[in-house]
Amino acid sequence: MSICPIYIYIEIEMLYVLIMGLRQLKYFIAVAEELHFGRAAERCHIAQPPFSQQIKRLEDELGVKLLERTSRKVSLTDEGTMFLAIARDTISTLECGIEKMHMMAKGLIGKLRVGFLSSGLYTDFLKGVTAFRKKYPGIMLDIREMQSSDQNNALRAGELDVGLSHHCYANHYMLEAKTFMADRYFLAVHEEHPLAAKGHAGYPDIDKEPFIMFSREHYPEAYDRAVGRYYKFGVQPRIVQEAKTHQTKLSLIAAGMGIGFVPERMSAALPDCVRMLPFDFQGRRMSHRSSWFGEKARKHLRFGVFSRSSASFATRKTRKKVAGTSSEIFCPVKAVLRSEQ
Repeated sequence: MSICPIYIYIEIEMLYVLIMGLRQLKYFIAVAEELHFGRAAERCHIAQPPFSQQIKRLEDELGVKLLERTSRKVSLTDEGTMFLAIARDTISTLECGIEKMHMMAKGLIGKLRVGFLSSGLYTDFLKGVTAFRKKYPGIMLDIREMQSSDQNNALRAGELDVGLSHHCYANHYMLEAKTFMADRYFLAVHEEHPLAAKGHAGYPDIDKEPFIMFSREHYPEAYDRAVGRYYKFGVQPRIVQEAKTHQTKLSLIAAGMGIGFVPERMSAALPDCVRMLPFDFQGRRMSHRSSWFGEKARKHLRFGVFSRSSASFATRKTRKKVAGTSSEIFCPVKAVLRSEQ
């Protein structure tokens, strides 16, 4: 218990030394520019005797004579001329640092590490990135393409600040999430598949069909839910291939390896030979939700990526996309930005 008072005393003493040292520098700059102790003291809003004492103390601490004093004039020594440049640079650097600190506190500078799914490229994500960079040029964006599971792990390890992920990976007690967008699922088939001519599909159509799914290793909850639905409706697709991304799914479907579900946004990356069919989910509207999620447990995170309309991300469920413009997607508030200047 006796360590704490000593530690606090040392910290206070160091702070006092720092403040006094900076004050001495400012006093010296004033007298070096005025070449008159009276005017310099008045400029610094201090009486002349303590002002003169501080200059003398500075010289004693440096072990160098900075000023030549006579009854008629004050002049700089060679060492004083050199030290004036050093003092000015020191004060300028400090003031610049303080200004940056204030800008950091306002969310105007820093570094934001953002994870995103590859399929996020077919959403308003990139528009948000562009608008953010224009509005906050002092914030460096570190954009990383990552799987949902990797984003989840990186966020909890403090290696990522925010992520655009499949919704199932945002449900963690250490994380808080907002729905970025919701997509309907379609059944993707090769153009030569019999279902392509039919133009729509339902559960009976996928029974015994070669099927391409996300791997259970990467998406265990989604995988188990899908298999449970197939069992419920009495169908058993033949899972012939697992994929990590929707792009990979579409490529394998284009190669004729099977069929699979993809969200509506993937129509922007649809191979010419693949068709996306409306699917009857038996009264249940199946959708894909992508979520922004960030760590809330780490105390050093100060800023965020959600604007005033962020409540719309999750509460307006009837909207396909988030309310607000893409420029609001990254708008800094207080929750997730790390400064690494």
